[in-house]
Amino acid sequence: MNSSGPFLELVNEQIVRTSQELQHSHAALEQESKTSPVTMDGNKLEALTEEDKVSIRFNAFGTAAGFFVNGYMYDINSVLLTMFSDIFPSVNDDNTLQAAVGVSMLYGVMFGLLIFGFIADFFGRKKGLIMCSCFVLLGNILGVAMNGTSHVGAIWMMVIALGVAGIGMGGEYTCNVPNVMEDSEQLDTKNRGRRVAILVMCLETLGNYAPFVVQLILIAIACRNAYLGAASGCNWNVVARLSFGIATIPVITVLIFRTKMKNSLMFKKEQQRKGRRYDVLDLYVICRHFIPRTVGTVIMWFLIDWINYSQGTFGNLILQHVIGVSLFKSVWLSLAEGAAWGVWMPFVAAFVVDKWGRRKTEMFGWLFLAVTQIINTGFFWQLKAKPIAWIIWSTFVGGFQNFVFIPVYLVPAEAFPTRIRATMYGIASSLGKMGGIVGTTTFPTIWRNWSGGIQQNDQGLRKTMWFYGGMEFLGLLICTFFVPEYSHRSLLGEDTRFVELRRRYAARYAIHWGVGQQHLDQETQGFNLLGLVKKYFSSSSQYREYCTSFAAYLARRENLLTKKRLDYVASLPVDYNDLTLFSSYWNKYRLGKQRYAAFLKNSEEMGSYDPLCEEEKDDDVLFYESI
Repeated sequence: MNSSGPFLELVNEQIVRTSQELQHSHAALEQESKTSPVTMDGNKLEALTEEDKVSIRFNAFGTAAGFFVNGYMYDINSVLLTMFSDIFPSVNDDNTLQAAVGVSMLYGVMFGLLIFGFIADFFGRKKGLIMCSCFVLLGNILGVAMNGTSHVGAIWMMVIALGVAGIGMGGEYTCNVPNVMEDSEQLDTKNRGRRVAILVMCLETLGNYAPFVVQLILIAIACRNAYLGAASGCNWNVVARLSFGIATIPVITVLIFRTKMKNSLMFKKEQQRKGRRYDVLDLYVICRHFIPRTVGTVIMWFLIDWINYSQGTFGNLILQHVIGVSLFKSVWLSLAEGAAWGVWMPFVAAFVVDKWGRRKTEMFGWLFLAVTQIINTGFFWQLKAKPIAWIIWSTFVGGFQNFVFIPVYLVPAEAFPTRIRATMYGIASSLGKMGGIVGTTTFPTIWRNWSGGIQQNDQGLRKTMWFYGGMEFLGLLICTFFVPEYSHRSLLGEDTRFVELRRRYAARYAIHWGVGQQHLDQETQGFNLLGLVKKYFSSSSQYREYCTSFAAYLARRENLLTKKRLDYVASLPVDYNDLTLFSSYWNKYRLGKQRYAAFLKNSEEMGSYDPLCEEEKDDDVLFYESI
């Protein structure tokens, strides 16, 4: 009995110390809750300092200015292509050259999206943005300096200039959209979509009409009797070179401003957690849980870019063909269309995208585009007979593309965690940009073939419009089932889910290959796919040993350093709700009503899971084992 006295005193002392630590912990958490904002689903945001707020304002201005320049560059070739086709019959009859002018920038954008997506996640958003502006500036300089032994050579040099600028423009998406999305999460999760849409899509749309203003003035100066047609006497060199030259002013301004921009707080936090490398766990989680939403983001971007870029690049040619106007008048009409619907419709879509949700906003856009395209095609001849009716109706239809475009821009930046956000945004949008390349490349050929293969006519144009209407109904169907809904959901929660999925799959992989405490205590590195393949073809024992060591290496990277912790984490569920209707219906069918409810509960709880609770369990086990 006497021997128990010191033991009880030790236990009481341990209990008192633990109680005091808990009181201090609760007090600290209470104080933090008063200063830190909380998202709508309960995730805590870091309190913003004055320096953070200044950085977010700089980032907002840099984003808006960068996308205004992007918008200008996207439409710089539309009037130039129409002008060259009007002046030079050889260009008008050369589908290859016309397609090259239309798609060269898109090729650059596609490669820029892929390259800078990795750069933005690996080196940082700010460094990527500075490099993007340098590429756009270089492309503009090449455009000003375009030259050749003939007008065809000069146009091909312009094609190269557009491609170089496109690389930087592609990087603008993967470096800027994730950064401003993460900033917006820190400010207000509820209105995150509206803020990003205004700074990105709305400013890009305003920029789309800037070259029309500039080129309208240049045509008035450089083209004599332009109202009769550019071929009546037009100094095309002045129009083309100054179109690029004037754009260099805002590009240089944006480049200088980029030096004051900062990486988002969420990105900085993720970099501290993950370092600067990907591994097989990232790839496995993406393939295991992210395929439906990836399908939705890629196909939606593919279809809308096919429709938008092909009709935008050849829009003036269509306008001239259908209602018979000159270059000068077609540019005026493009500006009038923009003032009527194109400029302010993105702001309408931006203000409803949070209220309606991403999926419903996009579904509305696809439905409206599809129905109005069919109506426009069905009454083609009646509208053609009254040019003003054609202009009003086609402009009205085009304005509602923004209800598709804004969710298409937002969803990839929300659907993937910070660790891989820019990379996956680049992959999704670059594959989408292939739609713009395919659509712009094939549009003249489709139109010509459905016109009888001789010369583009109205009958062929009408058949092409029927085809586009079918594509828009297909977009509506895919959007309904494969676009995830992330309105009002915390990006921090998605980050936590991704990290937890990595930990739990690492633990399961380690258990599968028989990892024990002795393997976790060994510090081994240098595992790669090539080494795994070599071991696979050498012997089964070497292959198993390699996989066991590799599994232990992954477990250590996830801070699973004890066998007890490994077993516990491996027992945790890996249920993940990807928020698409396709997955929802499939899981309900596969699991049944009760198991599906548990599936959703597990997914939500994983979004706020704290690994520190595992350490407390370990401490309790050690304490009571010592007793």
